[in-house]
Amino acid sequence: MNRLVEERDRRWAAARDIMRDNGVDALIAVSDYGDQNGLARYLANFRSSYDTMAVMLHADEGCDLVLTHAGGIPIARQISWATDVLPRALPDAGLGHNLAKGPTVGGQLVNRLAARGARRIGVAGAEYFPSGWKDLFEAVLPGLELVDVGTQILRLRLIKSAAEQALIREASRISDLAWSAMPEFVRVGRKRYEVLADVEHVLRLEGCEDSFNLCMSLPMLQETLDRNPYSALPIEAGHPYLIEVSPRYLGYFGQQTGIVATGPLPDEMRRAYEAVNRAREDALALVRPGNDLADVGHAIAARLRKDGYEPASPSFGHAVGLELEDWHIDGSSCLLEEGMTFIFHPMVAGHPAVMRADTYLVTATGVERLTSGDTAPLVVG
Repeated sequence: MNRLVEERDRRWAAARDIMRDNGVDALIAVSDYGDQNGLARYLANFRSSYDTMAVMLHADEGCDLVLTHAGGIPIARQISWATDVLPRALPDAGLGHNLAKGPTVGGQLVNRLAARGARRIGVAGAEYFPSGWKDLFEAVLPGLELVDVGTQILRLRLIKSAAEQALIREASRISDLAWSAMPEFVRVGRKRYEVLADVEHVLRLEGCEDSFNLCMSLPMLQETLDRNPYSALPIEAGHPYLIEVSPRYLGYFGQQTGIVATGPLPDEMRRAYEAVNRAREDALALVRPGNDLADVGHAIAARLRKDGYEPASPSFGHAVGLELEDWHIDGSSCLLEEGMTFIFHPMVAGHPAVMRADTYLVTATGVERLTSGDTAPLVVG
């Protein structure tokens, strides 16, 4: 069986288990332009090229994809997992013209719900769910109940299948490739946008669809900014920069971030950078299935304090997947499971953005670093 089909069936089966547990007839996920927050893409394997879209997975069979812009329909019919791709519409009910100025994604969704007699609907990503849709659904389908299943779907997304892990590995490999060229890219006198353009060129040549990259002067926010965007400023001699390379390959991100300097690092910055690396490396011993991510954070804080620093915040990174930040680490409990993927980057108070970030996979016995660049600051020129 085709691997994409296997992955689709795995996701839909797991999502339908959640739906059955919550007694819902359909599951709606919304995504805006740029594919935030990845929920719709997770279920339909399709990224909106134009505007807002919604995916509705039915409890029995079928998956509807509704697009704001009809121009995306022919493409979605070819490459998405949806069994039906539809344009926005007015509700078929007579109330429709009084409830909306024109066709909407919600109007089409309510038509599909009415046709199937659905009355209890699961919603993933309730924060993205337009309030007007709720009013529309209740007017056209009295008694309709919306059930927030976002936390359960998020947990499902956090645990990556072998196919998803392979894509994150590839994104991480491509990140390594761009990082290996930093001595060539980061040269005194070049504009920062030239560095970013060179990074993007490497990523695109390797098949990435897009990326999130940074070239930021350190210490953060202490330089004089005489223009916007700051990327028009030049690379200066004897200066440190935080550079982030976060490619997205077939939907999945990997990230590698570190310091690149055109001269020796200031002593205090170097000590802070070494401290956050030591704290991360010590804490990685706790990253294994069954342990709590909150305890990993406690270990980071303890090591930083031993070295005379305070953590900048309870956060030391984020989960990574279809979004660069699938879930933000904030000190709350999260039991680790095999297949979870994270970006870990502790930071110390008083040194914003002095960090090293890498992509990690939780394995059956511990943790694996997927990016492989040298964690020491890179001095060029």
